[in-house]
Amino acid sequence: MVEAGGRVPIVPAETTPILLAGGVWVNGISATRRPYPFWEFDTLHGPLIPETERIYTPIYRYLADTLLQYLLKEDFESPQLSVRNPNLGEPNAVPIRRTLAHSRRGFWAGEISLPPNSDFKLENVTPFEFPQGEVWAEISVKGDRNLGVGLVRENKRTGSLVSREIFLLLRPPDTSWATYFVDLTPWVARESDLYRYRLYLTSAGDTTGYYTLYIDDIRIISLRRR
Repeated sequence: MVEAGGRVPIVPAETTPILLAGGVWVNGISATRRPYPFWEFDTLHGPLIPETERIYTPIYRYLADTLLQYLLKEDFESPQLSVRNPNLGEPNAVPIRRTLAHSRRGFWAGEISLPPNSDFKLENVTPFEFPQGEVWAEISVKGDRNLGVGLVRENKRTGSLVSREIFLLLRPPDTSWATYFVDLTPWVARESDLYRYRLYLTSAGDTTGYYTLYIDDIRIISLRRR
């Protein structure tokens, strides 16, 4: 795997076309990289000339919607959100609000203001069952506070809450957007037949400071069953 802007030797030069797979940092960890399963290959066509350099910027597009299953898709463009704050009404709970000031794309994003001793929790409204294949979350975030990522587990038959667990802690950039690709598969697959799930995002203020997080383009993606 090569970072953007890197150089790759191609031997022999006559081997064309060349398929290029787009990769991601799994769970935001630079040392853990792999091809993203929901992107199409890009194609580098020939002919290539030996002992020369060719500059090429690959473009990776998502697979067709007929192949992908979106278990959650929230871009904050609509007032009717597909996420909710499960702890509203509790002391120190803070909501997510739509804002025009810091959108990643489109017009709107989600804003979380964290005063001292605040407690933020977010989950998708509609739970999902294990899709029997890879399932990933995409989360675009910026701000000056950590964001915990995990899962809510519910009894599949009754819908009662079993647990809310944090598996990953993200530290986003303060002023620029970063998109994190989170592999939910191992977390879901452990006890997949027993539960249904919701993505769980959480953060908290400290005793004195004031912080702000912005979130946009939250998605949970899997492949459709054939």
